[in-house]
Amino acid sequence: MSTHYKTIIVGGGITGCCAAYYAMQRDGADSVLLLEASDSLGGTAQTESMDGFTCEKGPNGFLDKEPKTLDWVRDLGLEEQLVRANQLAARRFIFRNGGLREIKPPPGFLFSKVLSLQGCIRLAGEPFIPQRVSEEEESIWDFAARRIGVEAADTLVAPMVSGIYGGDAKQLDLASCFPKMAAMEADHGGLVKSMLAKRKEKKSGGGSAMGPGGTLTSFGGGIATLINRAGEALGDCVRCNTPVQRISRQDEVYTVRTANGEDVIADSVIVAAPTHVATGMVAEMDADLADALDSIPYASMVVVCTGYDRSAVGHDLDGFGFLVPRTQEKRILGCIWTSTLFPGRAPDGKVLIRTMIGGAADPEAVGLDDDALLDLLRDELFPILDIQADPVMQRIYRYEKAIPQYTFGHQARLRRIEAAEERNPGLFFAGNAYRGVGLNDCVLSALRAVGRD
Repeated sequence: MSTHYKTIIVGGGITGCCAAYYAMQRDGADSVLLLEASDSLGGTAQTESMDGFTCEKGPNGFLDKEPKTLDWVRDLGLEEQLVRANQLAARRFIFRNGGLREIKPPPGFLFSKVLSLQGCIRLAGEPFIPQRVSEEEESIWDFAARRIGVEAADTLVAPMVSGIYGGDAKQLDLASCFPKMAAMEADHGGLVKSMLAKRKEKKSGGGSAMGPGGTLTSFGGGIATLINRAGEALGDCVRCNTPVQRISRQDEVYTVRTANGEDVIADSVIVAAPTHVATGMVAEMDADLADALDSIPYASMVVVCTGYDRSAVGHDLDGFGFLVPRTQEKRILGCIWTSTLFPGRAPDGKVLIRTMIGGAADPEAVGLDDDALLDLLRDELFPILDIQADPVMQRIYRYEKAIPQYTFGHQARLRRIEAAEERNPGLFFAGNAYRGVGLNDCVLSALRAVGRD
């Protein structure tokens, strides 16, 4: 006879591990089962050490502005292992017109050559742009171009979007990707007006609806520290190498059929697998739900971690890294100076650089072989950072479906998924495909699924 669990979690990435941990705290270890298709937990949140270099396959860290993520870290006993990024991380750059331009706060921004004089004047005119009254969806790029100008949209906003979502700013829905930015105009009439209102509110003792920016944070041993400790805490609740084939519901009880033909019973199921995987699991149970899940697209991504002798890199690497606008006709999206951000990520006398290639605008990049990718670095990255020799270490991670894309219609898709949750009580969908792609968003999604939001 099959064991009857209180909750089954499908998918052992960041979201699934967090959801399983708090379900276990609520109901006990014997009441929870986490099913993971691969041979290890974490999804893309994996850390690899090679020749003294520490390479992140996926998330590079998280912003410490979300208290619920920090609560999970403390509950796992990892607080003392947290590492905040070097203060140099505040320095960020844009590649434009053949060189790196530092993004500085006003008035230094006016002299940084990130934008032309005309672009700066247009940006400065943002307070005088009338508020949009239409309720139709608007892309991130259209919003930015309308409020701060086409040049700023192309040079500042579009590369930021590719850095976060790997996406095309002209195709992504503003309200889904950056709801707080949309609210700035809706509530105050514009970006500058909103910032002034928030500043006034803060001075009067009120809180800021925008919240602090936060500091990039990781662990001494990399982001996998979080996954490894979560796995230890979950113990026998975890079954790896157990793909889920089908989820069905009868008499208010869910049956989860695994790929080996086993049926596992539960009162509640939290699906924390990518939507393109979850689609097949629920197709027989709820066709409209499966269609909504299947309609969420993903962008591919290639992450290239390369280590160099410090003497071979002419640039000082004093900063977070840089992004590249598509208008500059480069295939690299940008790079992070990892060994500057966190201590111990590279051996003494070496540096570690993490370069992102591909995204929604360049889906063919994921198909490039190792030699082609390294040739691309030689052509595009080496001149920017004055790199004089090939890497002494290299690791390449390819993801054909890396980051969910909140394209037009995303809010309607969410409503369909939420409606399916209502007509199937006890069934929940959690992860980065719904309300945010960052690690913090995954934690909040997990807590929503276990009723702790």
